[in-house]
Amino acid sequence: MSIRYIKAMSLLSIAYLFVFFSFSSVRPVLASQVFKIGTSEVAKYADALAVECPQPEIPASLHEECYKSFCLARFCINHEGKHEVTIVSSSGSDEVDEIALSTLRRWKFKPAMLNGKPVQSVRKIKVEFEVE
Repeated sequence: MSIRYIKAMSLLSIAYLFVFFSFSSVRPVLASQVFKIGTSEVAKYADALAVECPQPEIPASLHEECYKSFCLARFCINHEGKHEVTIVSSSGSDEVDEIALSTLRRWKFKPAMLNGKPVQSVRKIKVEFEVE
């Protein structure tokens, strides 16, 4: 390789870095302008609310064991307040998970609201079991 070739490549690399850094300094300005435009109108959002939360019926077998655990449940709540619930993280016991699911299926919700209109939403809750 000739020295001219190496010098030319060095100059091109420096020019590329200059262009890259000059464009990268413009991006945050453009992003902040987009952000300001996107938030010019304020949307009012309210989470779905549980209005009925029946408690689980604990079987006698768990009372004897002094059981303590928890599971995570995920609710998909539609615009009418109807929901589907699934266990995301198990308590470690199929029996306890089934008790939690059967109880959570009986819960009732007021749907989430966006600008005064009901919308679909997702909520996760931690269900704790402590039987002494």
